[in-house]
Amino acid sequence: MARLKKTITVTILPGVTEKSRQWTFPRWAVYLFLTGVVVLFSGIILLLFFYSYETKKFMALQTIQEETRIQQEHLDNYRKKLDAIEAQLSEVNNLDAQIMNMVAKGAPDVHPPSSGEVSPPSSSSAPSIEKNSLKPETLSPAPSLLPFTGDGSPVIYHLPVNGWVVSSFGRRAGPVGGGEEFHPGLDIAKEEGAVVHADAPGVVILTDRTPDYGNYVVVYHGLGQSSLFAHLDSIDVVAGQEVGRNTEVGTIGLTGLTTAPHLHYEVREFGHPVNPADYLAPVPSDRTP
Repeated sequence: MARLKKTITVTILPGVTEKSRQWTFPRWAVYLFLTGVVVLFSGIILLLFFYSYETKKFMALQTIQEETRIQQEHLDNYRKKLDAIEAQLSEVNNLDAQIMNMVAKGAPDVHPPSSGEVSPPSSSSAPSIEKNSLKPETLSPAPSLLPFTGDGSPVIYHLPVNGWVVSSFGRRAGPVGGGEEFHPGLDIAKEEGAVVHADAPGVVILTDRTPDYGNYVVVYHGLGQSSLFAHLDSIDVVAGQEVGRNTEVGTIGLTGLTTAPHLHYEVREFGHPVNPADYLAPVPSDRTP
């Protein structure tokens, strides 16, 4: 078997008339050269691959940075809107507190309904209207004055006691004589000592006694709306106390100007009595008579 030569000769023939040229290289040098060419070619391919890969990463990073900038702008806009909402909420809370104070002052005063359909009572049948009166024309109109729960649904009002409505809201004959008068609420007959519950969640803002209303409690529900419970025998709550629908506010009695045990129940908006029937739950209460 013939042995491989240790050298490789490279001959170049440029033309017929020109002298040929030859170069002789060791075989290992040729192998080394070819290996270097392969390595160089492979390196160029790898370099192009990594360049493409890094370019894609760089472009993706730029896209993420741009999206982050846009999201940051949105967050800044939301933060500005939130600050504006918090400022408005603070104003509403301040207004609500002012309304609460206005409702609390002189709560037994009977104001005529804002619609003007029913005449105010005479001074002989109810406290004076002049004290702490709120004029409806000074109030901003609102689509609804009902307070709302945390989930945005309106608070449902319930009768504070299950009994017999013996006198409705509006004009009526005076119970102790004196002709026709305006009745600003509902009279619910029940035996003396029957428990009276809050009609809806709220805060007790006043407990007091007057010659006409006797012992009474005022609960503020928010957005200018309050409830009054009068002719109570006992008062079981204190001013500043939070109440729920099942909180006992007192018991039915004979205090004040009354001829039989009953609860005088009012719903007021900004100090003006409104018909409680318009705000009570349409379904029967679960309280037993």
